[in-house]
Amino acid sequence: MSPIEVMKAMAVAYNAHDLDAMMDLVTDNCIMQKDRGEVLVAGKASLREFYANGMKGSPNLQLELKEHFSAGTALLVREIATGFVIDGKETDFESSWGYQIVDGKIALMHYFSTDFKNPGDVF
Repeated sequence: MSPIEVMKAMAVAYNAHDLDAMMDLVTDNCIMQKDRGEVLVAGKASLREFYANGMKGSPNLQLELKEHFSAGTALLVREIATGFVIDGKETDFESSWGYQIVDGKIALMHYFSTDFKNPGDVF
């Protein structure tokens, strides 16, 4: 599968809240990180727990993939999540993600904050 096909399959599984199907699309040592590389979640078991907790509190959570760009194994995607519950209220939010897809599985998920406050401190 191409990187965008992997992510489309992930979105289908995510929207069905099918953790088994989601975990079939990630490597055992998958890492989720943000901004300058802060690791949020490491490993398939931790990733499963992360998604399970998020979906438990947000039963209407859905993901929509928007514009994307891929080159080789790298994929950048603008995403819209709807139905995420924060402080008891469903919230929609937009985010940008970079993915590394290796042999048809997601090996790296990188979230880019929309509120990153220190653009001069890149390296």
